[in-house]
Amino acid sequence: MQSYRSYICPLHEVINEVPQKSRVLDVGCGNGLLLNLLADLGRIRRGHGFDLSGPAIEVAQQVALKHSPGHTITFESRSVEQGIPRLGFEVVTVVDVLHHIPDAYKQAFVADLCDAVPEGGTLIFKDMVCKPTWRAAANRLHDLIMARQWVQHADPMDVEQWLAQKGMAIRRRGTFNTLWYGHWLLVAQKYANSQARNAILDPERECP
Repeated sequence: MQSYRSYICPLHEVINEVPQKSRVLDVGCGNGLLLNLLADLGRIRRGHGFDLSGPAIEVAQQVALKHSPGHTITFESRSVEQGIPRLGFEVVTVVDVLHHIPDAYKQAFVADLCDAVPEGGTLIFKDMVCKPTWRAAANRLHDLIMARQWVQHADPMDVEQWLAQKGMAIRRRGTFNTLWYGHWLLVAQKYANSQARNAILDPERECP
């Protein structure tokens, strides 16, 4: 199933935002596709992913064994309720996870992610659009069938506000369509407070 994911998920947009030779924490990594791709491309020197699904983690670990010894990729079964591990990785990626978090806990989840990013580090979100309605409905149907969950989409403008409250500056915004699915991307950087005030993009700039 992972071989088809590139047709519906613009993972290349996330990969392009990961600096060369960085250390990456992938939150809700599933079968480990993103980290294993990054390792195959020689883009990272270390990666760690976690996901609630034990079977998915087993698949990720098996694939990781195929990498050369120079690539250290590890995975663990862990829930977001256990908190985001503070491992000092420069990049934290969160791909198609936020819409699985109940609305009441989304802001706290984003805040926890921000706390896991070291100063100067990068937080990358890729998630599903809430507009137009028909694209959001297509994703809800997809998750209902594949994950057996009725998801709650996050508005990226709300996510931006939560990020700003934690001293994160938005470096890039984007929207992408694949087949009938719609996606949004936010790339945020953590600066010292004075740097953040100067680095935040013009709020009048078009958002996804």
